[in-house]
Amino acid sequence: MRLLAVSALLAALVMTAGAAAAAPTGRPVHLGAYYASWAAEAGSASGLDDRLAGVPAGVTEVFLAFMRPDATYSGNLDLTGTGLQVPYPGPVLKASIEALRARSPGIRILVSVGGEEYANWRGFDARTIRRVVEDFGLDGVDLDFEPADPKCRQRSGQMSCDSDTLLLDVVEAARAALPRPIALWLTATNTGAYGEGAWSEARPIGGPTYGAFLPLLRDPGRRALLDGLSIMAYDAGPTYRPLDAYAAYRSRFEGPILIGFTSPPEAWGGHVYTVPKAVETVRSAMRKGANGAMVWAIGKEAPSDPGPERPGPDDLITALIQAVAMKD
Repeated sequence: MRLLAVSALLAALVMTAGAAAAAPTGRPVHLGAYYASWAAEAGSASGLDDRLAGVPAGVTEVFLAFMRPDATYSGNLDLTGTGLQVPYPGPVLKASIEALRARSPGIRILVSVGGEEYANWRGFDARTIRRVVEDFGLDGVDLDFEPADPKCRQRSGQMSCDSDTLLLDVVEAARAALPRPIALWLTATNTGAYGEGAWSEARPIGGPTYGAFLPLLRDPGRRALLDGLSIMAYDAGPTYRPLDAYAAYRSRFEGPILIGFTSPPEAWGGHVYTVPKAVETVRSAMRKGANGAMVWAIGKEAPSDPGPERPGPDDLITALIQAVAMKD
């Protein structure tokens, strides 16, 4: 009944969205989904991680979370030291990735580096990360740059953080080791483009990463090294406006931008994305030039009472796949 309720609600939303909501012709549309490696499942009859191999059709990017910035890798698909927490050996991960590609041709699979727990960016080893990308047949890297204490502040009308030089160096080193066509994405924090210009006092004001990505985005050479950007438009409380955050990032970045969602509960602030609100938000953002959505995360535990008002991650992904794919 839960899946039927979500499907019925989404059908109604599709009918009422109207042709004006469709993305302009020619702009690439994306639906990215993080894959929580610690929630992976092993030991199936297939010998694969069926959850990974069965990522729904319509997802365009999968971000494998998380690899350590200072990872070590001895080769031979040995995941020890990489930070990836799948409960099975590397050959099973590679076989599951290959099965996903066979099921969904064209899907791109990136390893996500960093996250909240892995913050030793001073030990960033781009060459080791490239070896993992090559050995597992991945399409690229997502930089989830979340320094522990960036100490961001405004100086003479511009945001400045203790992490500025480190972020610029990481992006440059990553692209040097991962030349195109290897993809290089950035996952940026909810208020990371606030603090200057029209968004100098955008709410919620403050927080450790308020404006943390502006020094990178002000640098035309460094930002051109990125192929896409996802905004973590959650964990910011009830005063946060994801469309304002999108506008702030879009004013600085010309490439693909995805609006990030997560199923409840959010880690902070008590905000909840219902299915209707998530669909409305992503469609409104796409009318303004966004390229789609990102979801945290496949493998996140669903609410105890899931439904359209409190969707689990699978239902949220299903709704957003259809929302970003709507055509005139």
